[in-house]
Amino acid sequence: MGGKGSGRVVQHEFCTIITQDNRKCLKPHTANGMCQMHYKRVKLYNDPFAREKGHKGVRKTYKYVAAFGHPNSDTKGWIAEHRLVMSEHLGRPLTDGENVHHKNGNRLDNRLENLELWNTKQPKGQKIEDKIQYATEILNQYAPHLLKEQQ
Repeated sequence: MGGKGSGRVVQHEFCTIITQDNRKCLKPHTANGMCQMHYKRVKLYNDPFAREKGHKGVRKTYKYVAAFGHPNSDTKGWIAEHRLVMSEHLGRPLTDGENVHHKNGNRLDNRLENLELWNTKQPKGQKIEDKIQYATEILNQYAPHLLKEQQ
């Protein structure tokens, strides 16, 4: 009964996740109604759409979220969540020399109070003129009101 050639159709149960572009995930479910990929993402990040980058199985990776059209997202529309949180807080995209640091070292703790903006840009030379130009650039970008007060 139900063996080879019996004519009985075996129905496979599929993942219950609906993707962000309103398509059904067509992978067979393995646990809790989800396919292995979505189950792992929920287990690690509480988000079936989160993506990890880095070495497989290592949790010292960042959580990636969909942000289609965001200036800091990659070509497929994904962005590290901590960069998105900081960008939204600043009200602008992050620049090339900016990165976001996790104060407590936990790369999955993307609360604003755990994040701080760092700038990795440094002056090319060590001449006084170069340092003054660099200081002026930094003030123009992050605290232009301080330059206006000095005038």
